[in-house]
Amino acid sequence: MEKLLFDLCSLGGVSGNEVSASEYCAEYLRRYTDDVKIDSFNNVIAVIGNNNADKTILLDAHIDRIGFVVTEIDDNGFIKLEKCGGVDVRTALDSPVVVHGKEDYFGVICCMPPHLSDGNEDKAVSPDKLWVDVGLSADKVMQNVSFGDSVSFFAKPKMLLNNRITASALDNRAGVAAILKAAEFISKLEINSRVIILLSSQEETFAAGAKTAPFNYDIDECISVDVSFASQPGIDDQYRNISLGKGPMLCISPILNRDLYETLKSLCEDNSIDYQTEICSGNTGTNSDHIALTKSGVRTALVSIPEKNMHSQAEIVEISDVEETARLISLYVKGGQNV
Repeated sequence: MEKLLFDLCSLGGVSGNEVSASEYCAEYLRRYTDDVKIDSFNNVIAVIGNNNADKTILLDAHIDRIGFVVTEIDDNGFIKLEKCGGVDVRTALDSPVVVHGKEDYFGVICCMPPHLSDGNEDKAVSPDKLWVDVGLSADKVMQNVSFGDSVSFFAKPKMLLNNRITASALDNRAGVAAILKAAEFISKLEINSRVIILLSSQEETFAAGAKTAPFNYDIDECISVDVSFASQPGIDDQYRNISLGKGPMLCISPILNRDLYETLKSLCEDNSIDYQTEICSGNTGTNSDHIALTKSGVRTALVSIPEKNMHSQAEIVEISDVEETARLISLYVKGGQNV
């Protein structure tokens, strides 16, 4: 799991340009099924289990990550950026990034040195003032970087103490890792359902993958996997009691199916899986909101992996929470038999 998370978080895959991540995951899933494809929206779709079964279960996690797109190149070769997804610009200045042009170019988002600052730069920079220096002349940049190319944060994954990992893109490569691991478990089981794995695109922008891909199938139930907030300084309300290493978060929301929540809760209790509860009084802000409304409606549950520092270059999850999420999903697909 450590290697899988490191690999996934080292890939690009900004919303709308998920190709590198999609290709990696499609190849990974071919270990467990021959029925794998990447569609026109960069969604990865794989089918496991009984293709003629009466019941179809969808397992979803979004594969894209937040980042930027190139909007301008000035006469000195600096590359101007605009946000793609919910980038926290407070963390952007001085950040190493990768510009995904004709090849990958490492660069740094420019920052005013404090010696030259008049104090106005001490606040979060406006998104329209983000420029990247890749060390090339304007001519070289223009030859190799195009308007609309994606730019991702670069933060080499690291292991922390207590089995924790810090990296960019753990939102939602942690969820992707859980589903890939679940695919391994499920492929070894005899199941009476058809399982569709959807690693969906563009959740951070338009949820395009979750809105389009499920329409190709008659889905009975869905478990969507994402990350959600763990306690850290400044976190209040319900999330102050959410801890890393205490298991996946099971969500209760009007848009979600309460019976699925109760089933997942019982599976946790019967199989010694620690779990935590997340309450959403309206929608969840995840793919589950859109999948639940597919066609005439899909019974949907949301399982989230606790995470600190969301939408930053130093997101943190505990590996055991990812592994237990995978085991819980597999238990549900099997119908309660231990895995």
